[in-house]
Amino acid sequence: MLKRLALLASLMAGPAFAAPAAVVFVNGIQNTFDDSVASMLVLKGNMKAKKLDKDFVYGNAYNASNGFFSDIWQVFQQKNNETQDAKDFWRMLDGGTAQAGWMSQAIYDKYLNAFSSSSMPELPEHLKMYRQYLAEGRKLVLVAHSQGNLYANAEQNMLISGPNNAQGKVSSVGTASPAQYLMPGSSYITSSWDQVINGLRLIKKTLPSNISIGFHPTKDTMGHSFVKIYMNTEYPAAGQVLSKVSLQAA
Repeated sequence: MLKRLALLASLMAGPAFAAPAAVVFVNGIQNTFDDSVASMLVLKGNMKAKKLDKDFVYGNAYNASNGFFSDIWQVFQQKNNETQDAKDFWRMLDGGTAQAGWMSQAIYDKYLNAFSSSSMPELPEHLKMYRQYLAEGRKLVLVAHSQGNLYANAEQNMLISGPNNAQGKVSSVGTASPAQYLMPGSSYITSSWDQVINGLRLIKKTLPSNISIGFHPTKDTMGHSFVKIYMNTEYPAAGQVLSKVSLQAA
């Protein structure tokens, strides 16, 4: 009887993780590799300074820039392919609960190839990194900025619905999100003054803004920068982002 109760308690507690979480930064457009690494290091430094780091490992899922107009075109391709909500992606969510692991390897490979050959060429490389972290027994938290949120949504869906069966093991914390939905267990912060997202919202559906940072012309007139706005500890977004990362990585 006691053994049965212990088993029931362990199942109710959710998946156990053998190692501290992996926190991976996913960048937006017009970022060099060095820019992306610098943003990840700022995130890491802020997590440690606020004592929210629990021996996490940090990674960088780089989304390469091919010039402003090429990057913008890629965003619009991704938005055109974006589903209305998480329940529509692969038709694999039912009432908000992922039916993890239903997709065969052949179907998974077909969709992975379709995405990587069109709007998300870095997808296979990102997923390889994520699968390694999951294989190490780590929970995975993707911290996405701008276009990185579109990558993060697709990547979470691939990990949850595909052979990795990663339901409950992966989530994202989005900043300056152009996406129109969140995956289960994920969160986001978008400033009401973020003029890049406000402009996109005029022609494409996005998640609503949910924080007011205000106009800070000496930092970033567009109010969109990850480091200067969303990770700037002088403004309210940084504290919320860091807390969400720590909570979701626990």
